[in-house]
Amino acid sequence: MNNPAELENIKLHLEKSSRIDSITIYSYASPEGPYSWNVWLARERGKTAKRYILSHVPKTRNLPPSLIKVDPTPENWAGMRREVVKLYNRPDKEQVLEIIDRKGIHDEYRKHLLKQLDGGKSWRFILRNIMPQLRHATWIAVWAPVEKTIATLPPDTSLALNPSSLIGPLEPLKIEPVPIAPEARDTVTILALKTNMLYDAITWFNFAVEVPFSKHFSVLYYHQFPWWRWGESRNEYCNRFLSIGGEARWWFKPQPRPSSPKLKKRDRLMGHFLGLYGESGKWDFEHKRDICYQGEHWSAGISYGYSMPISRHLNLEFSVSAGYASIAYRGYTPSPDYSILWRDYAKTGRWHYFGPTKAQISLVVPFRVSYKKKNI
Repeated sequence: MNNPAELENIKLHLEKSSRIDSITIYSYASPEGPYSWNVWLARERGKTAKRYILSHVPKTRNLPPSLIKVDPTPENWAGMRREVVKLYNRPDKEQVLEIIDRKGIHDEYRKHLLKQLDGGKSWRFILRNIMPQLRHATWIAVWAPVEKTIATLPPDTSLALNPSSLIGPLEPLKIEPVPIAPEARDTVTILALKTNMLYDAITWFNFAVEVPFSKHFSVLYYHQFPWWRWGESRNEYCNRFLSIGGEARWWFKPQPRPSSPKLKKRDRLMGHFLGLYGESGKWDFEHKRDICYQGEHWSAGISYGYSMPISRHLNLEFSVSAGYASIAYRGYTPSPDYSILWRDYAKTGRWHYFGPTKAQISLVVPFRVSYKKKNI
């Protein structure tokens, strides 16, 4: 955007000016993309401008690098609002401005809302016509009289300053404290606790722990342990099913959600996934003398599922599995007082099964930790 002429203008004033007290470079990045990437872009843009200025300071001038300060702004929302007012010509202009001006929401959620307008067409217009105007570096040079005046100029993001307008001695300026940007922090999901509500409904107590390694991959461990008897002698009825298993999951269509007034941030374990599972265990089912079987089993197969948020701190996950199961069974007959079990060898064998193996509607509690964003 007319960079060659602007760079020549900077070189001209560096050559002609002999009383530069300090230079501040305000560098900006446009709001698209991840915040950490925008931090890097804004800082590198400022560093590049500083290197250019230092390379063109005449050797006869005394301007050490310490007098050139770089003040980066990772996401230039103020500039974006100015350019929307000036350049945006779509019917939802007022909605765009309302989202930009909305208080109390995270900037990532602000981007999410803008991307939803008109099926994404509004965001594509902003990317093409507005964002390029926001990627720049503005420099402010302070020329001092013989008695130097130390001053701080606040950045003016509504105006690209022309250095030629600042030539000559400046009047003493009121010194104002420069606010320090708060420490950038974020949260990341480190694990989730789950329970299958279908099993809970029939008192098959269970739990699962899932650990994500990225937004695309996670590992799940689950445990089922209904293990109880009842009846007059506590032997007439039995429902025991001890099973452990694991599953490797690929989240092929993750759907992270920024934080909002109603929902905490969801960065992992969201969206559609495919899984590869394996499990084994043992069991004992008895209904007086009608059904009396014990045995062991193992199973392996594939899973498909989908997870979504349902409240501020809870997710809901749906999944189905299919595969192969090998089930060894042994029938038995209880004594009249149910104190002794006699093996029924006529009811012993192994069942091989292919088909649906599991269905789950799981309540999920994700756990997040806060961390300091890395400065690049």
